[in-house]
Amino acid sequence: MTKGYVIHRGASPETGDPIVAILTLSSGNRKTGNMCQVWILREDVNPVAAVQTGDDQAICGTCPHRRQEDGSRSCYVNVGQAPLSVWRAYKADKYKLLWTNEELEQAVSGRKIRWGAYGDPAMLPVKLVNWLNSYAAGWTGYTHQWLKDYAQGFKRTFMASIDDLFEDAQASYHGWQRFFVIPKDAKLSDIYSFSGTIQSPKPKPCANAINPEISCLNCSLCDGNHGSIYINAHGPGAKHVSLNISEPVH
Repeated sequence: MTKGYVIHRGASPETGDPIVAILTLSSGNRKTGNMCQVWILREDVNPVAAVQTGDDQAICGTCPHRRQEDGSRSCYVNVGQAPLSVWRAYKADKYKLLWTNEELEQAVSGRKIRWGAYGDPAMLPVKLVNWLNSYAAGWTGYTHQWLKDYAQGFKRTFMASIDDLFEDAQASYHGWQRFFVIPKDAKLSDIYSFSGTIQSPKPKPCANAINPEISCLNCSLCDGNHGSIYINAHGPGAKHVSLNISEPVH
């Protein structure tokens, strides 16, 4: 049996550059559990090089966790590991094209899908995502592109990834469930006590952060339909995550 499928090849709605989406069938990630994983990658540039050159904008959009001019990068994904491995396997024709309903059922029926193991899933066609989700047992997904026109069809499918109280209020106003990444040592109560900002209903903590035995596989609240969630920054980029609480709200 194949280890994964090519589920999309096309132009990035952000930059027009060629991108590819790979669905892999198994994962050893303890936080997510054994979900199907969808990787959104530059088709023509390996992910390590894409991060260094800024070519990752095609699959990450204007995410603030991308590499900055000073070289810092707060994204939790180490692109030199799984994303690079998936890209190399794709280039070696290790993944099968997924074209028929029979293959689709075999791939995701009764499974849960993690949209965006790397890359922003709002770069994908809405019809493709809905098609796969119609067979799946559930899914998770997050997008930093929630204000952009091409992402609006995902409002009840993905969470709006937000990074400060201004974005929190803005995303809530526009009807998105939010996924709020706060600094690794911050407390949500302190952030929401800031008196100069319009505030939205407080998100709930990520269940895995409270109990590591609860994975995304057996939680699945991050599907755009079950309220807002927050988590403290983690991974190698966590030290670069800061919080701006002084943005004006208009």
